[in-house]
Amino acid sequence: MGILSKAQSTMDQLDMVDFTKLTLPRLETLYENARKSPGVEMYEAKMESQENQLITEKRSWLKYFRVGGSWQYGNIAINSAFTNEYTPLFYQSSGVTQSSYYGTVGLSIPMDDLFDRGNKIKRQKMEKRFTQLELDKWFDEQRIRIVNSYTKVRTALSTLRKKIEDYNIALANYKITENEFKSGNANISDLNTAKKLETEAYEILKTNESIITNEILTLEILSKTKIISQ
Repeated sequence: MGILSKAQSTMDQLDMVDFTKLTLPRLETLYENARKSPGVEMYEAKMESQENQLITEKRSWLKYFRVGGSWQYGNIAINSAFTNEYTPLFYQSSGVTQSSYYGTVGLSIPMDDLFDRGNKIKRQKMEKRFTQLELDKWFDEQRIRIVNSYTKVRTALSTLRKKIEDYNIALANYKITENEFKSGNANISDLNTAKKLETEAYEILKTNESIITNEILTLEILSKTKIISQ
């Protein structure tokens, strides 16, 4: 419902626009604004992820090394007891506090991984390059779409004044014929012909305005550019 309401609001707004006074932005502006599209952000995020993977792959040689170690700290105590027939039982305890540590360093290199490491880095670079080419291709296609809509709007705008003029003439002719019919100076056939011409001119005008409306909305979506002022 929210989308429908927004679309209806946009259509109502366009209905109030005087297309004869509409000025389109420059194509370069539309191209530049198109870079704000979520499609571009998607490709850029993908390339950033691939760049991070490339950095990880370049550092993968570190996994060949194994480093370990441990540290201990505590007391070592010895307890003893002694007695005989001449000596009463007594206990003796002795201890010492000590700490110890050790470290280990190892190297393990899988030969297949070592010799394929260059290819892995190259493949990762190629994946990033491929994504860049996909982005360039997408942007070229987007510019073609923008040009097509832009051209259609320009063409429709260039003929709009003429179609308005044609409709006004047809409407005025119908009004004159209608008055002459009421006064008996025109027959029903003349009135029908005038009405038909007025209707056809109106339909042509509305079709032209519909083309302008549709292509302007398309341009706004493709280029992320607000063309109709709020």
